[in-house]
Order: sequence, then structure tokens, then C-alpha cells
Amino acid sequence: MIINRIKPQGFCGGVKRAIDIVNDLLNKPDTVKPIYMLGSLIHNEHIINEFKNKGIIVLPDTLTKDEMVDEVNSGTIIISAHGISPIVLAKAKEKGLNIIDTTCPYVSLIHKNITSALANNKDIIYIGTKNHPEVQGVLGISSKINLVTNKDDIANLNLNTDNPYVTNQTTLSIYDIKDYYDLIKEKYPNSYLDNKICMATTERQKAVKEQEQTDLCIIVGDKKSSNTQKLVSVSELANIKTILVDSLEDLKKYSLNNINKISISSGASTPSYLVDEIINYLNNIK
Repeated sequence: MIINRIKPQGFCGGVKRAIDIVNDLLNKPDTVKPIYMLGSLIHNEHIINEFKNKGIIVLPDTLTKDEMVDEVNSGTIIISAHGISPIVLAKAKEKGLNIIDTTCPYVSLIHKNITSALANNKDIIYIGTKNHPEVQGVLGISSKINLVTNKDDIANLNLNTDNPYVTNQTTLSIYDIKDYYDLIKEKYPNSYLDNKICMATTERQKAVKEQEQTDLCIIVGDKKSSNTQKLVSVSELANIKTILVDSLEDLKKYSLNNINKISISSGASTPSYLVDEIINYLNNIK
């Protein structure tokens, strides 16, 4: 069997930074406990379970970030790499909680740019996935932000000016986003388009799109991960049979009969050891 490991892989900078911050926190003897994580630090259940095993209380993603803060009355809270709204952050500070912020610097930059545009009385268009934690954090900046989740939302926009500030979630498809920006520019010719898909997302999607033809492409990552899901859709755009698995055990559910050539990529929050396990397994298939 021929196996092509598509590069780049491993943690992106923002994910590695978030994990390092939390591990440093756990190693400090003076850390204020208990330690709560406001939902998933990153979208990978394997990593989250590792932190649970180290004593961190992970509040469920079924709660809003505001509701999560309501659950905590003392100790330390960890803000995920996806960021948090200023209102929820202020609430946590008012409660006197010790706050550890792992927000990806790229997401923090989006918050800063939107806040600046609002201060200059700009209309804001933000392209993102409804209910994604990164998007929830951005929308919490102001009720004046116009969320676009599909092309119909663009058609339904009714802004007072023709020069809105336009930006986006960091983990969207680089191929889809161009269509969105083209439509917005057509409707609002003087729009300022500030594409903020992160470099890690861009590089992985391009590599998957340009992969050699193969019998099967395996994307390794958490099904809740936006950047992982986009890798699947990009691979399918290349007319390649593609599956998403979160581990070797997940892969074993699929038949690999008549599969002679496989490519493999992974999301930006996928530990490399999960990919290594899958490749070792594939190399030993007779």
C-alpha cells in the first residue's frame, strides 16, 4: 500500500500555544484551584480528556460561555483558543476569578480590528459558522455585527452604507470564502475586505486540494473541528473519496478492500501521534 502523508501536519501555532499555557498552569504550585475550562480548549476530544485526567473541570459546550461563568464561583477559569466575548470576560473579572486566556492571537486580532471599525462607525459583516465558539465570541463584541453564514444572508443584508468592514472566522474554506467576498463586493463596492483565514488553515487546504490522485484520502481530526471539516470538503472538491476519522479505532470501521493508495492529512488541533498510529496500522496491512 502506498501512503502519502500530506504536509503540513501537527498542531498549528495557536493550538500549541494554548496547550502550552495550560500545561504551564498545571505545573505551577501556586495555581488557584479548582481549575475550570470554559468548554473545549481546542476541538479535539483526546486532548480534552488528557486535561480532565489531570484534574481540570471542563464545562460542557452545551452551555453558553455566559452560563459557564455562572457555574464558577471561585478558582481559575481557562478561556479557550477560540476566544470569548468582552461581556463574558468582564463578568468573570467581576466575580474575582483567576483568568487564564489562551485565545489564539489571530482571533484576538479580529476582535481588535472589529472593535476599531465599530469605533469608526463602520458597518460590520462577519462571515462565520453559527454557534461556533469563535463566532460566538466575536458576535459578543456588539449587536451591530452582521453575521453571514450562507449566500442568502448576503442577499438579505440591508446596510446604511456601501463601505462596510468585512472579515471572517479563521477556519473557513479558502475556496468558499472567495465566493462570499465577491458577492459582498458586488453588493457593496466600497467594502473593506479583511480576509482573516489563518495561515495554518490556508496551507493545509492548499496541500489537500493539490494532492495527487489517490484511492482514498483520510482526514484525521475531531468531527467538531471546523478546520478539519473544511479539509474534508476541500479534498472532495478534488474528486477524491474522503473519510474523516478521529482515531485508529474509528478508521477500523471502514473497509479498505481494493484500496492501494492512500493520502492522509489532519486538522490543526490533531495530535501527531493519532496520525502516526494510523500510518503504522496501514503499513502493516497485508
